[in-house]
Formats: sequence, structure tokens, C-alpha cells
Amino acid sequence: MARLLLFASAREAAGTPRDTIAGATVAEVLSGAKQQFGPSFASVLESCTVWLNGEECTPDAVVSESDEVAILPPVSGGANDFSAFTLPEVRALRTELQAAEDAVSFVRRLAQGRLDLVREEQRRRSTGEEALLDVTDGIARVFAAERGTGSNRPPRDTAVVAEHPLLGELEALCVESGFGNLRNLDDADLVSCRTVLAEFESRMSIERKQLFTRIDELSDELVQRYRTSSSDVDSLLDEGR
Repeated sequence: MARLLLFASAREAAGTPRDTIAGATVAEVLSGAKQQFGPSFASVLESCTVWLNGEECTPDAVVSESDEVAILPPVSGGANDFSAFTLPEVRALRTELQAAEDAVSFVRRLAQGRLDLVREEQRRRSTGEEALLDVTDGIARVFAAERGTGSNRPPRDTAVVAEHPLLGELEALCVESGFGNLRNLDDADLVSCRTVLAEFESRMSIERKQLFTRIDELSDELVQRYRTSSSDVDSLLDEGR
């Protein structure tokens, strides 16, 4: 089961901008949508790009009730041309990508924090320093030197559900690499744990930058519409209107 978001010609073929379709994978959701909306929709779908929670996906990607599958038809002017999209569609797509970026940024920070703890354990071993009995004191010292995010964007409220796939992926990696038992890992396993977390954090950073680019393109489209309309820019940028 997933929430299906339909844009431009896909919306027109389906006769609705959104629906809830049963299916355990993206392929099953799309199959159910084709059955529900008919051959005209199926024809449009052949040329569409499909996103899962703001990211392009493969047909075998697993979906849950909290996931959003977006169907985006090609547009005439290139990847960043949204002229074929209605104003509500541009807003909705930007909102979807912002939610995806919230999740990626949140999980990225969790990965960075855990990576910092692994590095701290390596530093402690290299100096021969005794392990602190009060673990919380060591954690506080590590996070007191927290790095900046590298972004000049203002913070937004973030609500990432505990069942989010990225959180599940990070937790699984931590279990497999022995993160929960750092002090009992041998040096080689500690290096392996650090590598696993670093690779995950790097992947999240790349995804975050890609999402920023897409969000900026959609914001530019909204501003462009402001310049060519009688509406004020706040009304165009306000998804709630």
C-alpha cells in the first residue's frame, strides 16, 4: 500500500491527482494503478519517471503505507522545465522533495554522530586512555565538538517516522557492523565499522545535495511564475494556499 501522486499528463489520464494503491513493491503499485485507471493511463506511464519518497527508484523497491510513489511525465524543456505542471503540482512536488530531504538530512546526522563515536573509540585506543565508566560523559564530549552542516539554509521542523526506510537501513548497518558493542570490537572490526558508517554518510550527503538541486529548481519555477503573474511571491511559495 502506498500513496500515489500523479502529475501533469499522468494526472489527466487518471482523472485524479492522488490515490492510495495496494502493493508491496513499486511494480505492484504501478500494476494496480494501471488496472484502476485503464489503458490510457498505462500508455502515459510508459514514458514517465517514477520516484519513491523523492528519489528515482527501481520497480522492485519495497513500499509501505507511509511511502509516496510519484509519477512524473517528461517535460518538453529539459529536466528542470516544469512549465507543463500546474502551480499546485509544482508546490506538491517541492513539498515532497523537502520531506525527502528532511529524512536524508536527519539520518545523515545520525550517521555522522555514530561515526564520531567510532573515531573517538579509535582515538582512545591509540592514546591508551582508559575507557570512561560513565559512557554519557564521553558522548557529551564528542558531540560538544559537533561540526556544522555545511548548509546556509534555514532549519525547518523535521518529522521523520521511526519506520522510515533510511532509518531502518542505518540501524541494520549498525547491527551488522557491531556498532552497539564498540568497546568489545577488535581493531580490525572497528575499522570495518567506521568504513561502513562513512560510506553510508557519504551516500546520504550526495543524495542531500541532489535533493537540494531539485528543490532549488522548483523554487526557481515558482519565482518565475511570480514574475509573469499578478500574484505575490508569498502566495506562490506558500504550499498551504
